[in-house]
Amino acid sequence: MNAHRAMLDEALARAERHGRPGLPVGGFTLGRADYRLRRSIHRLDSTTVIEPDGHLHRIFPSPDGRLIAAEWAPTADENAVLGIVDVAAGTLRLHPDVRLRYDTVLWATDSRSVDVVASRDRMLVTLNLETGEKQTDPVDPEVRLRLFPGGENGLSALSSGVQGTTLTDRATGMPLGRWPALIRAMPFGAGVLVWHDGGLDAVAKVGVGNGGVGEDNALWRWHDPDAQIIDVAVQGDRVVILAVADGRSLLIDLADGVEIERTEAAGTASDALTTTMIGVDDGVLRLGVEGPLTPPQVVARTREGTTIVPSPEYTLGTTVRYDLPADDGTSLTVHVTSPSGTTGPLPLILACYGGFGVPHLPLFEPTVPAWVEYGGAYASAQLRGGGERGEAWREAGRGAGKRRTISDLADVARGLIEAGITRPDLLVLVGASLGGVVAAGCAIENPELCAGFVTTAAPLDLLALDDHPLGSRWRAEFGDDGTPESRARLRALSPLAGAEALPAGALIPSYLGVVLDEDTRVLARDTHRMVEALRRAGSPARLWTATGAGHGANGTIALHDLGLTVLDFAAEVTAGGPR
Repeated sequence: MNAHRAMLDEALARAERHGRPGLPVGGFTLGRADYRLRRSIHRLDSTTVIEPDGHLHRIFPSPDGRLIAAEWAPTADENAVLGIVDVAAGTLRLHPDVRLRYDTVLWATDSRSVDVVASRDRMLVTLNLETGEKQTDPVDPEVRLRLFPGGENGLSALSSGVQGTTLTDRATGMPLGRWPALIRAMPFGAGVLVWHDGGLDAVAKVGVGNGGVGEDNALWRWHDPDAQIIDVAVQGDRVVILAVADGRSLLIDLADGVEIERTEAAGTASDALTTTMIGVDDGVLRLGVEGPLTPPQVVARTREGTTIVPSPEYTLGTTVRYDLPADDGTSLTVHVTSPSGTTGPLPLILACYGGFGVPHLPLFEPTVPAWVEYGGAYASAQLRGGGERGEAWREAGRGAGKRRTISDLADVARGLIEAGITRPDLLVLVGASLGGVVAAGCAIENPELCAGFVTTAAPLDLLALDDHPLGSRWRAEFGDDGTPESRARLRALSPLAGAEALPAGALIPSYLGVVLDEDTRVLARDTHRMVEALRRAGSPARLWTATGAGHGANGTIALHDLGLTVLDFAAEVTAGGPR
């Protein structure tokens, strides 16, 4: 191991000692404790219920608190099975014939049985935990069925193409309404709160006759086109929304559908903080808060003032927000975390995403403090197509406008260089999944901007999205409607097509292509072809496979190896050696 890799290895290990706690749910939490390698279930007094091998995705405690239903996966992919935890015994009993993938489990009020849609097998399953009897009902392959808590027996959401999603009270069989895209439903007083792509609706628990949207049973509606909802919690008669607007997270309090307060997770003197999750348990609203140099914390919300300021554990650097101009004059936000007392230019890792309406916010990842401790700067760019500034921002980088996302990344890179924060020979672009498409597209089209680029689990061939297990769901994001015009646009946008068209001897930044050996979303083929194409053109492209890693919940060891590989590559291509 060379000197700079050893230094990065040690710094990364120090950052990884911090855990990632979860929010309380029914008196329990699912999270990774400090110094532990995997997630486990804890009581609120921090004692451990169970830390099983494999990966726990989600938990659903029973009403009496004796049992916990859990989504458990043997590997780091997203395919799980149902498990039942006996809290007193600390044991996990698996039901491998109930195959799940992010499916909500509903408990009977007597805690004797569970209902769940086993989406991998398209079956509605009722499992009696006392007798072991299992009842299954097939789900029509043309529809999507989900379950949510609410009422005596839960709520069912049936989605069917252009008809949208109909929400029904399972106990009465009465429809509550229909929405084009329903995200989640939850109990709200005597009614139901519906989170959908157009905002929030509070719905009285009575039928609407023809199943139209809201109609006479809509108590109120809330919508803000400039805010992206991230999470929702009900605290008594108040609704609390975790949203992102103007590139930062905030809490929005509603009473009877009327906004009464907005609260930001204010930054500290040295770090920008982001609220990542909210939840109410036993009447207390808790928040997950973190920043690039502030390890994740769960804090109870208080009414003292309007800010929440956890104490950062890292003082080795500072995080600064920059708003840089795009070529069309739009302001692009980038958060840069750099060592204290430095002025630049510095070796800089520029991370991006820019798609599916997902906000790209400054968060704690162990690679950030490790790279800063090494002497580099780490930046996260907010690009159109993401969810940082509402609907218009998201639509501007979607579909036929997807090229705008790549152009935004190039403009951010230019802005950082012009500001003297970094130089092209010190800049590395990185992106995972869709972010890898953006990073690769930017680097291949603008090779003069960076020294290297990294993609992780990226679908780099935009002309063959359907070949990936979930690729058909991505076509709208990239504007593939099957017409000759859209296919020509995709060819011009596709990083792999661009790489395969490069002539020998072309100027190409160094490339690291990372594939995950337990990935059930993105095939490794595109990255292999990218490496081959760049090598033919004369680039020092390299391929690395992350063992034990997937698109799901990854363990600390797999993440350490992945993070170290990316940091080592960045150190090497930016001239290696701490600054």
